[in-house]
Formats: sequence, C-alpha cells, structure tokens
Amino acid sequence: MKAKRLSLVVLAVALLAGSVSAAERKTAYLSMSNVTAEEIQTIAEAFINNGKIKVFRSGEKFPTTRVFYDSLTSLIMALNAGDVYEIALPKPVAEYVMNVNDNVEITTIVRTMPSSLAFGFRKDDAPSLRSKFNEALMSMKADGTLAILRSKYIDEPGLDDPEPVKFEKFDNVDTTIKVAVTGDLPPIDFIAADGTPAGFNTAVIAEIAKRLKINVELVNIASGARAASLASKRSDVVFWFQFYEASDIQPDLPEDVVSSEPYYTWNEGLYLKLKDKN
Repeated sequence: MKAKRLSLVVLAVALLAGSVSAAERKTAYLSMSNVTAEEIQTIAEAFINNGKIKVFRSGEKFPTTRVFYDSLTSLIMALNAGDVYEIALPKPVAEYVMNVNDNVEITTIVRTMPSSLAFGFRKDDAPSLRSKFNEALMSMKADGTLAILRSKYIDEPGLDDPEPVKFEKFDNVDTTIKVAVTGDLPPIDFIAADGTPAGFNTAVIAEIAKRLKINVELVNIASGARAASLASKRSDVVFWFQFYEASDIQPDLPEDVVSSEPYYTWNEGLYLKLKDKN
C-alpha cells in the first residue's frame, strides 16, 4: 500500500541524514503531556524491567536516550537531519509513515500493555460533556459504527488521502464545541497537506456530533500543545490523549485532564530509522 501523494510536507524532503554514532543514538517520541523526556526514560526502563514492555530489536543492541518532539513533522525532520537515530510510534502510525516514505525501516518492535486513545476534557467541565461523549461512543460501539470507521480509515486505508467528513449544522443549537485535532497520529488523527482535518478523527467527531445534536468547530494544534489547549480554553475537547488501561502511571494524562471511553487500543509500537545507504 503506497500513498500517491504525501500529506506531511516534510516527508517530501529528501532524506539526507548521515550515520549517527552509537554514543549519540537517540530515540524520539511525540511529547507526552504528563512527564518530561527525562522522566519517561526512567518510566520506560521500569516498564521494561517489570515485563510491562517487551522490546524486540534486530541487530546491534545499544543504550538509547529518549527525547521528545512536539509534532510528527518535527519528529521526522529530526530523523532526516540525523539528530536522532530512530523514531518511536504506535504501529498503525509507523505503518503510515512507511507507506508514504520508503527510505525508513523497522529497527525494533515493542509490545506493551494495552494502550488506548480517548478524548480529553478539562476536569472542571467533565461531568456533563464527558458523559455525553461517552454515551455517544458507547452507542457507536454497540451498533458497530466505531468498528466500521476503524476498519475504513485505520485497518484498511485507501491509497489516497481520505476525504474530509462533512459536519451537520444544527440551526437551533446556540453552543459550538471546539474540538482540537493534531494530525500527528495519521491515519488515526489526520490533517491533510492543505491543513484540512480528514479521515478517522473527523469521522468519529462528526458521528458523535450528529448523535448528540451539537455543532463542532475543529481546531488544529500540535500534539505537544494538547494540555495547554484545554487549559487556555482554546478547545473544549482534545481528540486524543493516550493512556495505559492497566497502570497507575499515566505519562500522557495530566491530573487536570480526564478522558472519555477509549475509541482505539493497540499493544504494539515500531521504531523506525533511515535505511542504510548502499
């Protein structure tokens, strides 16, 4: 499966990075909202030691330093520039990156405890708004709509960028809910090259809006700004925060943010590096 055009502008840039020495090797992640890169280093090592994360690396084993970037674009730019050795992504996102860029390859497979994505809300606003979103999500799970959307946009995406989803307009509704999307987890959270949100994120949000009969305004942000977007009230809801369903430690879920029911779960991640030049 190859995309006919690249929706991330940076992926169109030639990969000119040189080799990175073992002493300088870094693994880059999208920024998490509740920990620093230094803290995730300790947490990840603890998870590996207690068996909650299993790492399968081909070839040479080496110590790695974990670093954060605030968007997928900056993550890939760092890889292209040789600032990091590899990038760590959920499996469907890594597969998307490989589909639109044949100059990267897998270095490592990471199997973890179940990790989920869910909508995030300000804790103060959560009782009413969160419960409404949960009601809609549960009904979408019960009638199969959510599974259909996951299959269409994530499990079996097409060759071209997905079309933007049209939102219904409810004329007798005064309130408009602002929902932030990032485009940093394609094909789950996708924004096209022209800045238009499209695909699974908009399909899920539009279906929730239709069931709740609410009007929605989409707000584009970088994933590193998710918590700040809620705190500043730039958005009322953020499309995704990541959380572990069987852990007291939540690196991506701040105390003042609460999550909805999950809409997507995985337990495998991939690390990607630039292919060696022959």
